[in-house]
Amino acid sequence: MPRSLAEKLLAGAWAVLMSRQADRQGGLRAEEAENGDVIKVNRGTYDHYGIYVSDGPHVIHYTGATGPADFNGRVRETSLEEFLNGAKRFTVCRFPQTPDGLNPLLLPNRPTANGKSSPLWLAWQEIKKSKLKDYHLYSGAETVARARSKLGKEGYSIAGNNCEHFAVWCRTGLKESSQVNKAVEILLDLCG
Repeated sequence: MPRSLAEKLLAGAWAVLMSRQADRQGGLRAEEAENGDVIKVNRGTYDHYGIYVSDGPHVIHYTGATGPADFNGRVRETSLEEFLNGAKRFTVCRFPQTPDGLNPLLLPNRPTANGKSSPLWLAWQEIKKSKLKDYHLYSGAETVARARSKLGKEGYSIAGNNCEHFAVWCRTGLKESSQVNKAVEILLDLCG
């Protein structure tokens, strides 16, 4: 069954309304990212997120002390090159000024065979709606300050406190992960 546009957008990133890629050729082409932007890099089976810091350039992100494969992570400030870990591209994620545009992305309607949403989907949508009240788009400087206030923080959890949760929280005040949301959606689909 073909997926709707809203489902495709949600699968890519729950709040990313626009994105662009910056190429690395020779040197780093980081001039396309701005201080405080949420950036992501594809690492094959997952996307890794961080906060771009223009002086350096640096990235503040959840990462392991020994590199990307160390999942006992903490919030660290590293070089952009270390964040990219050999990748050729990163994506700059953009967020709306207000949460109004997030509803269709966060809350896709999943009707059942009888045309109604399942109780599990309705509960999931209510949880997502309740979080929108905490949405605030912070400036680049505020985003970097929020990220730096968490330097050294431990407590990484792939399901509840990963690099995407951290980066999105720094920028918007919402602790969200499109990758976790997608996994929950798959489970909800399986449960009917």
